[in-house]
Amino acid sequence: MFGKLCLFCCVIPLVVTAVAMLGMVLWLRKEMNKMDLGLEYTVSDGVLNTFSMTPNKTLDYDLALTITVENKLRANTKIKWEEFETTPVYKDVELGKVDLAPFEIIKVDKKELKPSYKGMKQMSGNVDASKVKNLKFVDIVLKLEAKRKGDTVWSFKVKNKLKYECKLKVPTKSGGEKFESTKCERKK
Repeated sequence: MFGKLCLFCCVIPLVVTAVAMLGMVLWLRKEMNKMDLGLEYTVSDGVLNTFSMTPNKTLDYDLALTITVENKLRANTKIKWEEFETTPVYKDVELGKVDLAPFEIIKVDKKELKPSYKGMKQMSGNVDASKVKNLKFVDIVLKLEAKRKGDTVWSFKVKNKLKYECKLKVPTKSGGEKFESTKCERKK
C-alpha cells in the first residue's frame, strides 16, 4: 500500500514539475528568438556628396552613411551577424544594396559600419528634376536586414532574421546642413 502511495505522492509531482519546467524553457527560448536582445541600430552620420537629376529623370547619387550597432544589454552576450544588408530607398526606388562583412559584438559594446552607395538610377513617376537641384535635405528610407545568432546569459542559442527601417533626412553636401542622428525601428 505504501509503495503505490509513494509513487503517486512523490514521483508524479516530480514528473509534472519537470515537464512544466521544460515547457517554460522551450517557450522562453522561442520568445528570445523574437527579441532584439538590447540591440540598437542608429544611423549616426550621413551625407549626400552627389545628388542630382538629369532632365530624362536619371538620378546620380553618392551617399555615405555611418550605422552604429550597439548592445545595450548589460549581460554576458555574444552576438554574431552572419548577414547585414542595407538598402537606401528614395521615392520608392532602391538605390542599390550593400552587404556588409560579418561581425560580432561581445557584451556591452558597439560597432560602426560605413556603407556607401554610388551610382545612377532611372526614376519613374512624378519626380521633378528641377526640385532635386536645390535641396538641402533628402528624405531617404534605409532598410536594414540582419541575420544574426548569439549566446545569451543563460546559454540560450538565439538565431533570427530581423528587418529595420530608418527614416532619414540626409543633408546634401552643397546644402551645408548637419545630419541628425536617427534610430532605426524594427519592422513587424
